Amino acid sequence: MGKGWTTPERLIVALLAAIAASTFFFPLLSIRVPIAGDQDVTGYDTASRIRQLTREVRSASGHGDDGKPSIRLPRTSPRRNSGAARAMPASVRLSWLIPVFVVGAFGCALLTVLGSLVSLPVARIASTLGTACGVLALLHLTVMNSDIHSVLNDSVQRWAGGRKGNPLAGLAQTLGSALVGGVSLTPGAGLYVLAVSLGLAALVTHSRLLSRIHLADRSRS
Repeated sequence: MGKGWTTPERLIVALLAAIAASTFFFPLLSIRVPIAGDQDVTGYDTASRIRQLTREVRSASGHGDDGKPSIRLPRTSPRRNSGAARAMPASVRLSWLIPVFVVGAFGCALLTVLGSLVSLPVARIASTLGTACGVLALLHLTVMNSDIHSVLNDSVQRWAGGRKGNPLAGLAQTLGSALVGGVSLTPGAGLYVLAVSLGLAALVTHSRLLSRIHLADRSRS
């Protein structure tokens, strides 16, 4: 089979990569915190918003030292601490990887567009790496959301455990749990479109299905 592109392959890969690149301007993830509500985050704000959320989670769980948390949770008193604070999960400590993955996916989308015009190997490698970055960003967000809930719930449990004699401890624990339940970090539609579009582009460049069909038609004729 020849190594040349067919025109439909160029157009399809370029279109898919362009769709992936355009999602930079659409919500890639959603952050929900008590009082503030849902906040959609585009590609422009991903790094700053992830950094802000991480700082607030660290502060609210007793791991931060850079000011009061925006997520209002009871802080654990050293004199009444019912157990050592759990270590901050790796997904939260390495939250900076999320914007790295996002930027990497967008960069690969642009390279895929360029590769669709000049070079099949460039388009193949870029679309494959971009797909991997998009999938890793999705997985990291999902794991980090679960870990945030675990860390904040642990903070509430430790605070309540140190105040068992307080008649309002149960009410405070219920309120704290409700606040924790109001925190979420979820992938947006834009991030799914980014990963799927690059994945389809990678499939086209690797399978060369259209070229195979074209050659099969020529051989029959």
